[in-house]
Amino acid sequence: MADLSDSIAHYIDPDMRPVLALMVQQAAQRPTLGTSSPADMRRRFSADVLSWNLELPDVARIENLAVSTASRAVPVRIYDASPSSQPRPVLVFFHGGGWVVGDLDSNDRALRLLAIHSGIAVVSVDYCLAPEHKFPAPLDECVAVVRWLREHGNLWGFDTAHMAVGGDSAGANLALATALDLRAAGDRGLAAMLLIYGVYARDHDSESHRLFGDGRFGFGTEAMDALWSMYLAQPADAENPRAAPLRAELTGLPPAILVAGGLDPLRDDSRRLAARLVTVGVSVEYREYPGVVHGFMGMTRDLAVTRRATAEVADSLRRLLVPQP
Repeated sequence: MADLSDSIAHYIDPDMRPVLALMVQQAAQRPTLGTSSPADMRRRFSADVLSWNLELPDVARIENLAVSTASRAVPVRIYDASPSSQPRPVLVFFHGGGWVVGDLDSNDRALRLLAIHSGIAVVSVDYCLAPEHKFPAPLDECVAVVRWLREHGNLWGFDTAHMAVGGDSAGANLALATALDLRAAGDRGLAAMLLIYGVYARDHDSESHRLFGDGRFGFGTEAMDALWSMYLAQPADAENPRAAPLRAELTGLPPAILVAGGLDPLRDDSRRLAARLVTVGVSVEYREYPGVVHGFMGMTRDLAVTRRATAEVADSLRRLLVPQP
């Protein structure tokens, strides 16, 4: 693994440098991803993101509930910064973590800020995790939660005619695949997709993997491949469009807001998806932030660029979801 003091021909945001140095130091002290138990991986991930979720801003309504599905009651958390008697547009959000780690607390601070800036209700989903629950189980739960909210969300104060799906990293994969499942079933009622530095295919033959996949920037190609191995039930699933939605036919999807980090091995997943969506006539807002690494949207305490990006994404969501008088 290269040292951060080496000459790097890529811009690194000044706020990012101390955060990145700590990330690389932690990674160097740990076993290779996939060689420890999922429980250990989850404990380490929760410890790593703890600092992301301090100094939490107040949100008027935060409520932990559950959505009944065929597999189980799926825990969800509602964030609503401006509750009222009127139905609220809603974003259904799936956390990242390579389908293996992460929970309702992973993006707590980030989602509070997104709810505050957008004025939109956010429902965070604690879907089941691999490798105990391999593909397609996590996706099936995400789809089931969205379908339940489409039918019953009015009971929780949501305007189900103005609903979006979103997520970060593996959660963006699940959000896009959920939109594809709904479209295949004839449900085109989603108003938007928020897709944050997603992984959309098990394809590491990209410029961003070649430039940033060696671990210098905290998260690398080897780690991503290990997570794919834990998620997929069999190697052939890598070509299944429900697991790798970049392989899917993408017409008829709702408008997409795509976010990417300039130093992320997954950067080109977002670039490729944006190009594909534009080609088939889907409206795309593509935002790429230079000098930041995978996971930067969770770092709202540390990075000014993340706070700016959150406000910009919130503005885009508001324009797409809030009915105009």
